[in-house]
Amino acid sequence: MKTIVVGAGIAGLSTAWELTRRGHHVTLLEQGPIPNPLAASGDHHRIIRRAYGTDSGYGKAISEAYDAWDALWSDLGQSHYDARGFLCVSRAVGDDTDLYREGMEKGGWPIELFSADEAARRWPFLEAGSFRYAFHSPEGGALHCRRIAAGLG
Repeated sequence: MKTIVVGAGIAGLSTAWELTRRGHHVTLLEQGPIPNPLAASGDHHRIIRRAYGTDSGYGKAISEAYDAWDALWSDLGQSHYDARGFLCVSRAVGDDTDLYREGMEKGGWPIELFSADEAARRWPFLEAGSFRYAFHSPEGGALHCRRIAAGLG
């Protein structure tokens, strides 16, 4: 199949890469250089994590995203993912951290809970009296956008 992809940011480059992997003939159109440093994904990094509510479906979709990134790293011969995990800090009952925690627990994805005092000891930039609790997950980190786009380009 012949396909035209418009835009050479990460989304366009990734789409062109995957279609090419599947045997399609791809024409990539871009108004600037490839990769385009002015693309919406042209900054240095984006976070990837499973912290979403239970009904969003994104937590499960992240598994597919990790598989796709792993395939890309294999093709590029180099990973542009910094697997540091992620930290959520709850300041009020019912905040996003409570929602994300529930989604992580229902999805069966790993988290470690910390009281405010424990979290402040582990992460000294936190002030114990300013939040309720924190949780950390080892799954998650930063995708280095410019490096990814350069590799795909």
